[in-house]
Amino acid sequence: MGKVEITFLGGAREVGRAAYWVRDEKASILLDYGVNFDEEDNPVFPEYVPPKDVGAIVLSHAHLDHSGALPLLYTAIKRPVYMTKVTKELIEILIQDFLKLSGYYVPYGHTEMKEMLDSVRLMDYRRPVEMPEAGGTVLTFYDAGHIPGSAMVKLELPSGIKLLYTGDVRKSETQLLRGADLEGLEADILLIEGTYGNLDHPDRKDVEALFVSDVREVVEEGGTILVPAFSVGRGQEILSVIEDHGLDVPVALDGMVKGVTELVLQGENKRFLKNPDLLEKAYEKAYVVKGWRDRRKVWRRPGVIIASAGMLRGGPSLYYARKIQEINKDAIFLVSFQAPGTPGRRLVQEGKIDEGGPTVQARVEWFDFSSHGGVSELLDIIKSVKGLQKVIVVHSEEKTAESFAQRIREETGLDVIVPERGSTLKIEL
Repeated sequence: MGKVEITFLGGAREVGRAAYWVRDEKASILLDYGVNFDEEDNPVFPEYVPPKDVGAIVLSHAHLDHSGALPLLYTAIKRPVYMTKVTKELIEILIQDFLKLSGYYVPYGHTEMKEMLDSVRLMDYRRPVEMPEAGGTVLTFYDAGHIPGSAMVKLELPSGIKLLYTGDVRKSETQLLRGADLEGLEADILLIEGTYGNLDHPDRKDVEALFVSDVREVVEEGGTILVPAFSVGRGQEILSVIEDHGLDVPVALDGMVKGVTELVLQGENKRFLKNPDLLEKAYEKAYVVKGWRDRRKVWRRPGVIIASAGMLRGGPSLYYARKIQEINKDAIFLVSFQAPGTPGRRLVQEGKIDEGGPTVQARVEWFDFSSHGGVSELLDIIKSVKGLQKVIVVHSEEKTAESFAQRIREETGLDVIVPERGSTLKIEL
């Protein structure tokens, strides 16, 4: 059939910093180019790739761990970058915010950001597009069910090899999104995320029921609940859950989650949602915080505050958390992944928000509202892909990736690779 080389510039034996450079004799394509953050919250970039050596770039979805390094590629040369419409609009918000918060540590600026946005080619799901800059590679997007606009990426390379990259993926539906579109998938090589390659998530209906019950309990006791939430996806999911369950409690929205909610409810963007009417109804009922005067009042009232950032790294959620941390009747309900070194992780593990700070007296709970598939879902995805010869596990911590790879071998008999960051795989089929 042919040969392909894949270089793992990031996202190998680590979660995030996704960056995968795919090449054959005629095509050179970069899949994602994201950032991670160290324990001091400074950005960590993927390994360098000369922009002149890349024919085209494909972005699976908007999260910074997949998109945050993209403008680095636009300092001198403009290359087309393929993504969905809502992904383009979301990265404009997310990367601008990233520049505002981390600008001192970021080796690009607004000029490169604009060049990148000017180079976007918009994609729709299940509509193949030929990429002339990549030797005529045919690119197809499939709904990944992760966040609005997220895509699984299929490349039909000039060599004849078909490669499928899941990006971040979830098979089962949520209140906000349909699950990943797996119908008729076919590929020779699968790059699959393995974030949760060693465990399954609890049933989403059970998680929702527990969350709703606990919210009701706290509010009935006169308490305020802070829900720190990722501004893209998780904030809208929690709004939808509250509305779907008919939870009649005051809900306030603060931070970037407001703008993102408005964005995904605009015009064509609604088609990326499972039930836009539900979210629209929830948003209309919510109280939108309009600045510091509002902010100082809202945490004193019983109800729910949905605020970014989801890991309490900053933003209004950190302000609210510090205000309510010593109030017994109040609560902090975490609904997002809490990375090591973040105040959210410290709260879960040590019961404190700030290092050396007071022990939190407010009720603290964590709910598994993950937008990633668990191991059973990931195995189902692998089994649904016809013609598969090789599986490559990416976007996963080393131990999890090795465990997941072994499980895939046992259940499918397929050849599975867990690559090292910086390594290049040469595959001949």
